[in-house]
Amino acid sequence: MDWGGRSTTSTMSTGVVDELALELDENLADLSLEKTITSSLKTAEEIERLTVDERLGDIERAVYLLSSGQEVQRISVINNLPQLLRDHNNEAMRRVVPKVREVLHLANCELQDAATKVFVTIIEERIVTPAVYAQSFLQTILTNVDNRDPDISEAWLEVLLQVITCLPKDILKRDVLTVAVAKGQLSQSVQSRLASCRILGKIATRCDSFMIKRDILPLVTSLCQNVDYEVRACMCRQLDLVARGLGLEPTKSAILPELVELSNDEESCVRLAALETIVSLLSLLDDETCTQTIIPLVCKFCETAMRCEDSTLPAVARQFGRLCHGLSVNLTEDQKIWFLNFYCKLCVIGLVPDKTRVNDRQDASRASKQSPPILNLYREEDRHMECRRHCAFNFPCMVLFAGPRNFKTELHGTFASLCDDPNKCVRVTMASGFHEVAKMLGSNVLTIQGELISLLKDDSLEVIQGIISYLPDTLDAFARGGGNVITESKVTGLSDLIPALLSAESATAASRNWRLHRDILDKYSHLPRCLTSEQIYGKITPMVFRHITTHRVLPVQLAAARTICVFMKYNRKLEQRQDMCGKLIAECCHSKNHRYRKLFIDICHFSLELFSKSFFKDNLYNYVVQLAQDPVPNVRLKFCSLLPSLKAQFKLPKDLQLLQQLETIVRRLLSMENDQDVVTAVRRAVFELDKIQMCVGSLTSKRQAEDDLLDQKKEEDEQLLLEMERRELEDSEGKAGGGSKAPTSAKGGDRRKTGTEGKNVGVSSTTASSAAKKVTRPAKTGSATGKRPPPSSSSNTSVTSTNRATKTGKAPGKKSTENATFAAPTASSASKVTSISAKAGKKSPPVPETNNNKPGNRRRAGSDGLICLSSNAKTATSRSRKGSDQNASTTVDGPSSSSGSSSSIKRTSSTSESRKGSSTSVTSPRVRQSSASNVASTNSTTRIKKTTVSKS
Repeated sequence: MDWGGRSTTSTMSTGVVDELALELDENLADLSLEKTITSSLKTAEEIERLTVDERLGDIERAVYLLSSGQEVQRISVINNLPQLLRDHNNEAMRRVVPKVREVLHLANCELQDAATKVFVTIIEERIVTPAVYAQSFLQTILTNVDNRDPDISEAWLEVLLQVITCLPKDILKRDVLTVAVAKGQLSQSVQSRLASCRILGKIATRCDSFMIKRDILPLVTSLCQNVDYEVRACMCRQLDLVARGLGLEPTKSAILPELVELSNDEESCVRLAALETIVSLLSLLDDETCTQTIIPLVCKFCETAMRCEDSTLPAVARQFGRLCHGLSVNLTEDQKIWFLNFYCKLCVIGLVPDKTRVNDRQDASRASKQSPPILNLYREEDRHMECRRHCAFNFPCMVLFAGPRNFKTELHGTFASLCDDPNKCVRVTMASGFHEVAKMLGSNVLTIQGELISLLKDDSLEVIQGIISYLPDTLDAFARGGGNVITESKVTGLSDLIPALLSAESATAASRNWRLHRDILDKYSHLPRCLTSEQIYGKITPMVFRHITTHRVLPVQLAAARTICVFMKYNRKLEQRQDMCGKLIAECCHSKNHRYRKLFIDICHFSLELFSKSFFKDNLYNYVVQLAQDPVPNVRLKFCSLLPSLKAQFKLPKDLQLLQQLETIVRRLLSMENDQDVVTAVRRAVFELDKIQMCVGSLTSKRQAEDDLLDQKKEEDEQLLLEMERRELEDSEGKAGGGSKAPTSAKGGDRRKTGTEGKNVGVSSTTASSAAKKVTRPAKTGSATGKRPPPSSSSNTSVTSTNRATKTGKAPGKKSTENATFAAPTASSASKVTSISAKAGKKSPPVPETNNNKPGNRRRAGSDGLICLSSNAKTATSRSRKGSDQNASTTVDGPSSSSGSSSSIKRTSSTSESRKGSSTSVTSPRVRQSSASNVASTNSTTRIKKTTVSKS
């Protein structure tokens, strides 16, 4: 090897690199911010030419620049012309505007474009009067319309059409109409006649019927019969404006004959224009005209388009929905059937080969060869696809045309064909309009459930995106099924959609379209409106939890987290709500990965939005404040954004301890934090904390009162869920007690621990004995995940429920929630449930706490996995307990509140005995009845004794 040559080459390469580096340094030096203009950039003549005397006024400077300035300077003057007219109207009109007209005569496209915008601005803002505008600016516009450059001519024609709407009639008749008539003569060029057609259509909207018939209509008729097909098509599109200016009767005598003739024109573009004009005129014409003229004309037009299959067929498919909707009141039953059959043929065109049409297609191809090239808009395959796509777009209109009752017999087969079309564009269009069809079908909506499943399982992500965009509306229509109430029977029938929903999600998750995946998870938050809690918890929730803990895209994780919070809000099972809350705490708050701990703070934001303040303080507050001491600075930085929201949850003096704890956390962050970004975030949060006004008792501002009402609404919804679950437990107790054998208690308690390293996370599991207690006594209403009810005597509970049920004439376990709905619970529904349960005698009289608790305090749930009540809920519950105690004392003849300490001791001892007994067995109805009679007799004897003593 030649090492010497290698060395020489290396040396040369090094030299080249040094030269490139030196040149790069010079270029970087030239890019300095403050750089003087060197003499080599501009010559002295150029600088002198661009220099303007500063002593010149606005008008003098504008005239000087228009006369001898550069192109960019002239454009600047024209753009500033409206301001010059406002400030110096007379001088600008006398000296500047004439110079502008001179410049426009030989100006380039850029200057012409600037002038067109300025001329429109001047007339729209009324800077000058219409008379002055017509004299100084309108003539310039009319002159430039005849420019040789087609682009410049088209731009000035658009200006003229906009100016026509702002000018008075006399100016239009004197200056504009005469020009339009002159341009419309046969001796003029095609471009002039096309401009005349558009000007006549615009003038017709500003003139009265007499003027149109005398001055415009003869020229319109002449242009409709022009020898050039482009002129005929252009004038045909303006017939709608001319007809509305004329009125109904002149239209029937003068416009309709021309329109019928144009619809039979030999050129397809003219027939297309005629069809569009017919559709636009339907709202103007009367029933007689539609029945005798328009319907036969449309039928003939459609048959011709189907026979030839030329470029007019996609236009027919595009306008077919509007045609059917506009003519529906004038069609007979046979004509409606004809329109439906024609639509069904359009929907399958190109899919089913038809040998009888081969010769017609050959004739059409020969005719298309003779037509101008502009008419061959589509290839045959694209033309067929466009027809089916337009039919898919018009399908909701056709459902309205046929009627929901006739959908299954008339349109269901066509609907299934379009949803299974081999072309993706057709299926995307059907998916995007699926919700509209579902709303129209009402009670017949289950007919298209199979098509919904097939679209959700489609291979194309675009189809899935189309169906997912309006999935909440679609599922709501399926759940309602034509009614305003979502019942359990309707929701149960939607279980077949769950595999399709999971298939759509899995197909999106396998792709790289994370935005669509985020939208799907976000739309799944509406599933509680149409699926049961068991279905969501068993099938959907595991998938959503998996994306929270495994997906790498943050927006997808956030969408999944919010969906889980919505599932937890509307879940009707206490144990399932506990499990979901515990998983969120264990997988996110106690995670070893700081990304999931940051995600838990976002989950807290969602919880503050969805749940009541008491729920958040009882279940999530103690865990999120632990993140203030997280070892990762980014987690602490994220936690600072939550501080103002945390303080907004407190209400003094009830939450004084929590407020002091939060202040301690903030002071610790300010004093001990080492990360500069976190310190800045804490200081910013302190300013926000100072702005928050605390609620002190009943002293609240208007905004705080609104927030309290909203929070009260959320808390009532959460209490309603517990009330519904309590009634379900009573129903199950009644069914179990009605059997031949009393159910036995479960042996042993299976504690389920959540969290990391075996720690209890606040929603711990319940033992078998506590489950038996929940069966023997109803739970008191509290927060969304439940509050442990006070212990009560099983015998007293059974006596009360049995006696009340006997009085109302119902069995103790009579089910009263047969038509329970799955919509979001409301305050009104909560009051209804409470009143129903009070009338039916479902509530049992509460009993005081046992001796192992302090009097007047509620025991905080921890060992049995229940989440405690908020303070507001406690107060409301204690009041309701007092009222129920009074009712129970008068109804069951139990011991009164003034019976002394001996009676309270007896009740406490009976409570403890009932707890022991409830862990082993459940009292049967017969035993309850006998015990009820014994207690009633004992109470009556005690009352007789008291009466005797009082008499003595």
